Amino acid sequence: MEIYVHIPFCEKKCNYCDFLSGPADPMVRQMYVNALCAEIAQRSKDIGKGEKITTVYFGGGTPSVLENVQIGVIMAALREHFNISKDAEITIEVNPKSARDKLQFLNGLGFNRLSIGMQSVHRSELELLGRIHSFEEFDECFIDARDAGFTNISVDVMTAIPGQTEQMLSATLDKVLSYSPEHISAYSLTIERGTPFYEQFGDIEGPVVGEENERKLYWLTVDKLKAKGYKHYEISNFAKPGFESRHNTGYWNRVHYLGLGLGASSCLPAPEGDERSRNTTSLEAYLGNPLTKEESNVLTRQEMIEETMYLGLRMMDGVDTDAFERQFGVTVRSLYADVIDDLAAQGLVYEGGSSLSLTDLGIDYGNHVFAQFLS
Repeated sequence: MEIYVHIPFCEKKCNYCDFLSGPADPMVRQMYVNALCAEIAQRSKDIGKGEKITTVYFGGGTPSVLENVQIGVIMAALREHFNISKDAEITIEVNPKSARDKLQFLNGLGFNRLSIGMQSVHRSELELLGRIHSFEEFDECFIDARDAGFTNISVDVMTAIPGQTEQMLSATLDKVLSYSPEHISAYSLTIERGTPFYEQFGDIEGPVVGEENERKLYWLTVDKLKAKGYKHYEISNFAKPGFESRHNTGYWNRVHYLGLGLGASSCLPAPEGDERSRNTTSLEAYLGNPLTKEESNVLTRQEMIEETMYLGLRMMDGVDTDAFERQFGVTVRSLYADVIDDLAAQGLVYEGGSSLSLTDLGIDYGNHVFAQFLS
């Protein structure tokens, strides 16, 4: 089982961000930490000490905006109430501006993987995105992280930024590669409702830079990172061999996970089938009762099958059809033969050995492919 911990605070909301996050004063942050620790204690009673936790992921928001002592208290509560494996992957997302004086402490606390939100090396792009850090601060943060003992660092890069050219993206990727991080996530910008970018660019169909340019930028990223030895293991993720994100890979392979914190989602075993639930998204409600759920439903067998297909197809290795048969007692072909044959004829999927995976063309039309496996 995996654990996700949501820290919904940041110094400033980015212009593209629709995550459940925002600025808050020190008193609210402390109240949240107290509520989160109470939730940890209560939720652990449902899980039990016998369940081994293989990954822990602090996401946000920006977890590094918390004080050292607050992060320490949360980690202590997790270790007290859960059976965290000795070799667990323990990740924390950080912003270069708020992390530098915390890196030594975080490493000593047991965090062994760092995810740094860089996005771009160009000041114009960082300012457009509303990022609070400069490239120089990223540079200092990365070097300090190495000095602090981090040997597993992931860097976030954003593509399809308004006005971004292939030359600009190439410069960003070259600079990131010069640091030789173990993992790189490259996400294409999408315009979400309720964000400053939505107000600026409106309700547009597809990427701001246009579908053709977005694809060019995507494949530029893929080709450049693969040429430097990074494995393209998921649509938007690349890693040196052995450094694939264990936590996120668990999501795509439908490993059970417990979400803790405001708006955090969980997928836990239930007698009738996996139960998906989400904590309240109201900060006031969460502070009043951190066990408040906003939604909860038990997946049917058909829903679990569909999730296995469209989540598994995000991985470049594809859906393990032997594992599928062991889990559900039927073959993928017995359920989807016509769909697979049709997609294969279009050059969108490849069926070989014990896997079903996307082709390069299938990656470009991923959403269309995924939809074919939904009722």
